[in-house]
Amino acid sequence: PKEVVEVGSLVTGRITSLGADPQSPGKSIDFGSRVEKGTLLAQIDDAMYAAQVEQAEAACKRAEAELVQAKARLALAKAEWRRAEIGAKDKSIPASDLEVAKCTYEVAQASVAIAEASVEQDRAGLKQARIGLEATRIRSPVQGVIIDRRVNLGQTVAAAHNAPSLFLIAKGLKDLQLWVSVNEAD
Repeated sequence: PKEVVEVGSLVTGRITSLGADPQSPGKSIDFGSRVEKGTLLAQIDDAMYAAQVEQAEAACKRAEAELVQAKARLALAKAEWRRAEIGAKDKSIPASDLEVAKCTYEVAQASVAIAEASVEQDRAGLKQARIGLEATRIRSPVQGVIIDRRVNLGQTVAAAHNAPSLFLIAKGLKDLQLWVSVNEAD
């Protein structure tokens, strides 16, 4: 075929199942299987990646609770600063108490900003964990025909720096390119 697509894995794990051949129910994806874009080719054990999603969801909930707590502290610090301003005007409290109240308010504002950044960071971590979980499902990126299956059920895929090639898909078999050695005498 003129165009061949190598399908690899972004994640590491054990192959728990191979996708079902769309043309032959009961048969798994193999040499000669015609696949559409998005067809499930293989499933990698997703237990570790599902746990990472759960951890990231919990981290998001914790960060959101800390943000609510920081906003409550900000509201309290603002109220104390306003009371201190009133007390400073009628000279019922010393100026140093006003300065302390103002600084406490500013620290509370910074705490809210930190908590908001933490929420955003944990949401990004959750998004990354979900991407990892979805990557355990090896799907065909193109429509074509499987011309080589390089993985078996139970095999461990190690996606380090280079994504290992699990399947070769011929994008289209209508256009073929032949490389033939011909003797000059012929």
